Amino acid sequence: MINTMTIWLLALGTFFSNVSWGQEFHSDRNPQDWVIAKNYYATFILGQDTALSKELLTLPEVQHLLKQRHSRYLNNTKCADVACFLDAFKWKHQEIDLLVNIFVAKSKGQVGQSFRKRLMDSQTYGLSQGKKADEYLARALRQDLEAMNYVIDVYAGAKKPNYPRIDSISFNIASKSYLYLFKDVAQDVLKDVRQPNLAFYESLWTAVRLLEVNERWDAAQLEPLMEQENKKAYEAIRTTDFKRYPYSLLLTLGAGPDQYDQPISPGGMLRSRMAARSYFDGLAPFIVVSGGRVHPYKTPYIEALEMKRYLMQVLQVPEEAILIDPHARHTTTNLRNTARILLTYGFPPDKFAIVNSSVPHIDAVQNMADRCIRELGYVPYELGKRISEVIVEFKPRVESLTIDPDEPLDP
Repeated sequence: MINTMTIWLLALGTFFSNVSWGQEFHSDRNPQDWVIAKNYYATFILGQDTALSKELLTLPEVQHLLKQRHSRYLNNTKCADVACFLDAFKWKHQEIDLLVNIFVAKSKGQVGQSFRKRLMDSQTYGLSQGKKADEYLARALRQDLEAMNYVIDVYAGAKKPNYPRIDSISFNIASKSYLYLFKDVAQDVLKDVRQPNLAFYESLWTAVRLLEVNERWDAAQLEPLMEQENKKAYEAIRTTDFKRYPYSLLLTLGAGPDQYDQPISPGGMLRSRMAARSYFDGLAPFIVVSGGRVHPYKTPYIEALEMKRYLMQVLQVPEEAILIDPHARHTTTNLRNTARILLTYGFPPDKFAIVNSSVPHIDAVQNMADRCIRELGYVPYELGKRISEVIVEFKPRVESLTIDPDEPLDP
């Protein structure tokens, strides 16, 4: 007879439907799945591996920890302030330490090998070359659990994110009604925690629910790109003779509008025109327009999507020549996300791409390495020559696949 644990792990199999960071993608995933996969990849693929999950979550020492953790979560019903809810929702440091040590030690056997290999092959927690599997797994699990806490701190506790003007919490935390929102979040999470073993997912589901009620599921917007907005261009890549072009693609940096009801800014229009000229001049067979739902705060417009429409409707660039990155929120991630496209969409690895924007913006790109290291922990590209005032060459680096744990809207 199948026990309750197995049933719920099978249920999680739909929650964590099959996908990996690179070219595996499926349209049957819902937005919540995309948010989890992009932010907490190790936890995501652990949830897919029903045999390993069952083995780890039924260990006596893990059951003891999760029983205590579940009791603390249930304590939210007695909370009368934000701090109490945060304590109920978040992982304790000692719990993270214990879970990481146990999961690393107990996943060494045959049942854990597929999970470990998939994790290291993904490169999502930094380059795995030269790293021991135990070290890489420990880093990944610790990052996931701490990243869940970070989301709870920002989108429940109103901690300042890296860019408060565009990414901050949506609520007045001084309002009494705000505490009732927490209670509703908790009761929703607990509906899916029908036994103590599943307390392992309480912080994960709480973080995801907080992102949702703050209208911050940006990581999932327009996914799966390869099957929807990017489908025609993605399919065209396979039949493109890249030897006919000096460059593989042209990345166009956006310029976010200042007005809430403005779909595309004047700067976005002019940079799109630069891109169209380069495309029709034959510099590259594809244009990438990059920019998420960023400026102004809580804008309903996705910058890359509006630039794509402008390129097609006004400038007559064919859809099969346009790829969008609808997630980037900064120049650093414009480059990083385009590097990911270059690495995973089938572009020739030995060919430079180019990026165009205004003169001061390209100046900034050429001097952006320190900012990348400060904000991302690595530089996701290799720069080449500046071929004009407004265009510079670049190539992707594999480090660009690394998840950024404190940017949940575009990790």
